[in-house]
Amino acid sequence: MSLLKRLIHREPFLTLLLILLGILAVLHPAEIKSYPSFVDWQTILALTGLLIITTGFRESGYFFSLSEKVLRKASRERRLTVFLVLLSAILSTFLTNDISLFLVIPLTISMKERIGKNFTRMIIFEAIAVNAGSALTPIGNPQNLFLWHQWNISFVAFMLRMLPLVVVLLGLLLLFVWTSFPSREISPRREPPEEKPVQRSLLSLSVVMLIIYLVALETHQAQWVLPVILILYLIFFWNVLFRTDWLLLLTFIIIFIDFHLLSTLPVISRSVGALDLNTSGNVYLLSATVSQVISNVPASVFVSKFSHDWFAITYGVNVAGNGLVIGSLANIIALRMVQERKIWLTFHKYSLLYFLLSGTIIYVLFFVL
Repeated sequence: MSLLKRLIHREPFLTLLLILLGILAVLHPAEIKSYPSFVDWQTILALTGLLIITTGFRESGYFFSLSEKVLRKASRERRLTVFLVLLSAILSTFLTNDISLFLVIPLTISMKERIGKNFTRMIIFEAIAVNAGSALTPIGNPQNLFLWHQWNISFVAFMLRMLPLVVVLLGLLLLFVWTSFPSREISPRREPPEEKPVQRSLLSLSVVMLIIYLVALETHQAQWVLPVILILYLIFFWNVLFRTDWLLLLTFIIIFIDFHLLSTLPVISRSVGALDLNTSGNVYLLSATVSQVISNVPASVFVSKFSHDWFAITYGVNVAGNGLVIGSLANIIALRMVQERKIWLTFHKYSLLYFLLSGTIIYVLFFVL
């Protein structure tokens, strides 16, 4: 019972997915034997390697050390916020949105006394930043990884298609930062931060493995490289495997099963089928709307059952990472790391406005004009 309580407390989204799976299993028991075929194992394979490697980056301590050096030169709040927002966005393009938050948010929390009341607002903007920055690459977030495999285009081609979206999202976000944070001086630290040693061998291994794994993903050879990654980390840095978020993999597997089953329900298929999904604009709007209800990762799987307009789906689910907190799992991760209840209300004050403005601008620029 205590294990179940811990799961519900730490993984409420996974718990809901498991409850939904239980209900669907009771309603359609004949489908249970087909569950493995509903999962996109190529995406799961790719995500497994990336989770291990990015955890290696985090555990190496390099980015925390680098950030601290830069922060010593930050003297004004607005300049510091711009730096942290851009750092979050850049890291998320290759380290994924949730891993980036695990690097940047502890750094921000450590500066709470210097930043004062604006520290929670700064974390909110970091959450928005990782959703915006991670949209650029196929490995920036789980929905992109899935959609990239479905889209069947090269890594570089994907980035070129997503670049205009990211430029708009980050441009608007920087405008929000400029108007939301004063250019006041930050008080100096009373005590120097505790030095955290950088594990250079772990950093080097993670860099090499990331390059090799990206090439393997591009050439569809990841199934041969993943065992090597597992063995190397197991032998030299077993703690990385221990700290890898394996429950995220389970979450993704359950998402594939749940939303395949939901898409086949007559009431759901009739409702979506009644929509005009022959136009990219409508697919974009559906993707963005569904993401606000069930989060953008399951939304990408769900909408892909009704449309193969990958450009519109990808734009829709990435824009909708912001808005309601459920729009992206990264939002929940960020807010959970801050032990303040008020941050949930404050988050929606900024995130909903940002979603409405960015969603409208993207719709007009790419699906109307």
